[in-house]
Amino acid sequence: MKIAFVGASGYGNIGDDTYPLVFAEQLPAHELEFYNSDLPRSLPDNLDMIVIGGGGVVHNSGAEPEESESHHFRCMRFYMDAAIERGIPWGFLSCGFQFQAQREAAYARSHKPWVPYLQRASFITLRSRECVRIACEISGRTDAQFFPDAAYLFHPAGEREQDQPDGVTIVPAGQVNLHDVLTNHYLRQFAASGIPVTWLSMGAKVDDGRMLEEAAQRFPESRIITADPVTAFRCIAASRLVMTGRYHGMVFSRISRVPFITPINVPYKMRHEDYDAPVASAAGHFEVLRRFIGG
Repeated sequence: MKIAFVGASGYGNIGDDTYPLVFAEQLPAHELEFYNSDLPRSLPDNLDMIVIGGGGVVHNSGAEPEESESHHFRCMRFYMDAAIERGIPWGFLSCGFQFQAQREAAYARSHKPWVPYLQRASFITLRSRECVRIACEISGRTDAQFFPDAAYLFHPAGEREQDQPDGVTIVPAGQVNLHDVLTNHYLRQFAASGIPVTWLSMGAKVDDGRMLEEAAQRFPESRIITADPVTAFRCIAASRLVMTGRYHGMVFSRISRVPFITPINVPYKMRHEDYDAPVASAAGHFEVLRRFIGG
């Protein structure tokens, strides 16, 4: 089958750029194409399926008033309408709702434009139980399913490099930054213990660039790494401890069984992560998908 995946990859976020690698590994017998919310001029005529995912793409951020359609939603609607018009299977895979912390209570109103599409999707697999609850509540469906994020299936070969220091890796984002009191408290402890520190960028340059420059000036003895998914995974796997403000920094740590620290006030997707769910159960996303592609 020829399957189009429409997700959050392609913008420089390392975690989101992991999804195409996982999807290709899980579906080697199929022809895959990858798109994001930067709309193509057209889609191939011979697509057999359209999949929304992975990533936190189910949102309507920026819409004013909230129940109107944001630019992001209109872009995603293009793909969903294309699947409906062509009469091909489509659905949501390893997706999540995306909320600003202070706007979570308004999910029903802000996601109103998504409701008819959630109702019509052939399948819905989401990466948190809270997302499943919300999807079922606003759509009236009862068949949305939870599985851990598909990136938990990412296992690049040779993940532990012997020449990397067995130190602390810091993945900056949110409250994990050079101006945060708790972050600086930990940095002083690492310095006092003589523990090597690596600053690992898992965000786009526009997000992390300035902070990494400041880190290099303040801590010239630290390593600064701007990574691709494989490099980021290997760096985290070789660490003694990871301090991360990014969701997939936590995901890579769990895969590698490396202890990790997250901020107290974490974003929505980290706050509702099910740490009791076995990471291998992320394969459930593809078990659902294969019911519609036959292999």
